[in-house]
Amino acid sequence: MSDPQKPSDPYDPAAAGPPSVPQPPSYGAYPGSGQQAPGGGGAPGSAPQPAYGAPQTTPPGAYGAPQAHYGQAGQPGQPYAPYGGQPSSPAGGNGLAIASVVLGGVGLLLSIIVFGGVLGLVGLALGIVALLKKTGSRLLAIIGTALSGLAVLVSVAVLVVGLVAAGSVRDSIDESSGETGGSSDPGVTEPTESTDDASEEAASENAVFGDVWSYDDGISVSVSAPQPFTPSETAAGADQAAAVVFTVTVQNDTGANYDPIETYSSVSSGGVEASQVFDSAQGLMGSPSTTVPAGQSATWQEVYSVSDPAQLVYQIAPGYDYDAAVFTN
Repeated sequence: MSDPQKPSDPYDPAAAGPPSVPQPPSYGAYPGSGQQAPGGGGAPGSAPQPAYGAPQTTPPGAYGAPQAHYGQAGQPGQPYAPYGGQPSSPAGGNGLAIASVVLGGVGLLLSIIVFGGVLGLVGLALGIVALLKKTGSRLLAIIGTALSGLAVLVSVAVLVVGLVAAGSVRDSIDESSGETGGSSDPGVTEPTESTDDASEEAASENAVFGDVWSYDDGISVSVSAPQPFTPSETAAGADQAAAVVFTVTVQNDTGANYDPIETYSSVSSGGVEASQVFDSAQGLMGSPSTTVPAGQSATWQEVYSVSDPAQLVYQIAPGYDYDAAVFTN
């Protein structure tokens, strides 16, 4: 028999029995009290539940928390651009491109003068700068650059063509001056004398009848002393006091064929222009038209109607590119 005052031994087989199960507190009661929590309680340590019908609140970051509106910044005060929007370009971003288009267009219109090329250069520089800055309309910058470059090219082409044309005109004037010039033509040398008075005429700019006038390319011309001539009744040009005939000889030592039809001559007498006489009845029709081969010569006669046979000046050139030789009596 056990002592009621003696504590029971848990290992005592006699005291063994089913252990008692602790009873949980009543639902909704606060621990340590017999009162129910407002709105219905839960287990100890759990968060209080809101009353039925109250708005649900979720701590920030918890599952189901409302997300930030699309398009707003992740940080306060820094909103994103609206969906599909483009960042605005700086104010005046198209200024360089527009200036390039204007200058290029005006320069192209004025490209026939040098000023159009200057405008094109300025517009080209502005267009390139606009492309490099990547601000404003890229299409306008490309158009301005293209127009300005075209204006520069056209101005350069016009300038080159003008310079070439000016050079051609200058050369033509120089050639014309050379053809009509006097003894300054480098292709003409002093005549060689074949008469007894050659030493007296060596320093003269003119030759006397019977002398030989030589050119550097191998052509030489001689004109005989004039002889009296009587034209036939069918002759044309015999309208002055007397008629004289000259014998002309052209020697071709150029190494190429020579066409005597290119020869032209004129005569003056006492300061009056003589008239050439054409007398087909006597075979006097001016210079021949037959080609003179290299190393050969051609001889023909020319008749002039003069006012004073004692004062004659005979001028002859073997071609348009030759200076004229002058023979006097």
